[in-house]
Amino acid sequence: MRAAVRVATAVGASAVLAGWILAAVSVPDSAWVGTLPSVAAVWALTLLHHGYLLGREWAHRRRRRASRERREAWAPGAGIRPPLDYPNVLRRPPGDVPVGSQGQYRATGIRLAVLPLLAVLFLTAHTVFLAEGGGLAVGFVVAECLLLGALVWTVWTEQDPSRPWVTARVRAELFRREMFLVLAGVGPYLGRSDADAALVRDARTTLLADADPGALDRFARLADEEPDGGQRDWRDEVWRRAGDPVVAVPGDLDDRMRTYLDHRIRRQRLFMELAAEKCERSEGVLGRTAKGVVLSAVAIAVSYAILLAAVPDGAGPPFLTALVAVLAAGLPPLCNTVLAVQNLLAGQRLAVSYRETRLELLGHENALRRLLGRPGNAELAAAFRALVLRAEASLTEETRRWRITVAKPEFDAGL
Repeated sequence: MRAAVRVATAVGASAVLAGWILAAVSVPDSAWVGTLPSVAAVWALTLLHHGYLLGREWAHRRRRRASRERREAWAPGAGIRPPLDYPNVLRRPPGDVPVGSQGQYRATGIRLAVLPLLAVLFLTAHTVFLAEGGGLAVGFVVAECLLLGALVWTVWTEQDPSRPWVTARVRAELFRREMFLVLAGVGPYLGRSDADAALVRDARTTLLADADPGALDRFARLADEEPDGGQRDWRDEVWRRAGDPVVAVPGDLDDRMRTYLDHRIRRQRLFMELAAEKCERSEGVLGRTAKGVVLSAVAIAVSYAILLAAVPDGAGPPFLTALVAVLAAGLPPLCNTVLAVQNLLAGQRLAVSYRETRLELLGHENALRRLLGRPGNAELAAAFRALVLRAEASLTEETRRWRITVAKPEFDAGL
């Protein structure tokens, strides 16, 4: 449905531009001519915005098809209970959609990266082709001013632009973490009965649903706050209370271990692997594009110099030379646009973080496999709970690194 709306919007904008061009050609020296560059700029930005979102959805479906075999290989066996089969484990409540917030944030960032390029192209076209003035020349200058004004306005007004995306993803990860804290009976659920655990779970999920970024940071800590302001680490509590009779050994401990292995560790490890591959692929494409643009800029600049040398003294440059001049002026800002998009996506830094977390999860997986099959006693329960907290610490740290990488106080924009 959303794809159909975006296609309809792009088609409608193209129809408006075509009608405007027809009116400008039919009625020369009119307002249709003067406003044509501004309409063309709006059309280009509309096409870019919706084209990016459409391409993003298409790329997501293509990656899903390409990774189908690996996702099917991950699928837990029929005997592995899903997390929702256990007492007090609830599905994450509906709310923010991180993927949607990510798309809007990146679409706006890419649009800002393209605005300086369009402004340079409009100015160059006016200077090279319409140096004598006229309505169309004035229109190009007005369009350039509008583009630069839109750039400045967006940067000034879109403060903390990544906040909706960052908040949505961090909240979703903490909701997911809460499910597995309940399943393993660790952290705030250590030593609690099912009834008490349900009360604690409801209080924490209610707090998490309305938490601002600062509260989310405090919620992410794997520790309880003491009355004197200190913190009691959950990992220390597991071993300190290992022999406490209140901390019962679950009768289905082996089932819980297998559920955590498949539905948490192995699933997150697959996610990190696929995410790292996606980031590396996008980084590679943008890096090669930037190098290609630089080489093309050098070739065009040399060609432009040769064409200018061939123009007789006192004669105006021919159309081909003027066209090469526009390309020579547009390629350097195009390279800056590609680099700005590359910085916006931060693919290389994210890929490194995902790869590191994947290796940590692989270590936790091997440790948990060694625990499986051992007799279910208090020592095994404590070892499992300690491992769960180590795995959750790795995932929480990955979320922290991710937030540092993608969060921006404002959009970057260069001219």
